[in-house]
Amino acid sequence: MGLIDDDAALDMPDGSRVIGADSIRNTLAAFVLGRDIRFSDIVVMTGEADLRGAAEVTLSAVTRAAPGEDEPAEARVSLPAVLVFERDGGPFQRISLFCATPL
Repeated sequence: MGLIDDDAALDMPDGSRVIGADSIRNTLAAFVLGRDIRFSDIVVMTGEADLRGAAEVTLSAVTRAAPGEDEPAEARVSLPAVLVFERDGGPFQRISLFCATPL
């Protein structure tokens, strides 16, 4: 969290945006812990000036079936995902998480 600006923005896969370092920490903690999310197969790419970067990852998460669905109550899925980081010479000001389907 020391690398994130106090007024940074986080864009989530469902289209929501969270503003502020404390809100980002709380949102990411709930997102990761609530779905037992794990990241693997990480490839990090940066621009020449190191102001933007991206991490292509495999996101593994627990999904839960809606009541009445014929799916198992819980299942682990793996999805391709990308994390994009942007900064202007200091701490990161924007982080965006994109994945193949909203969780």
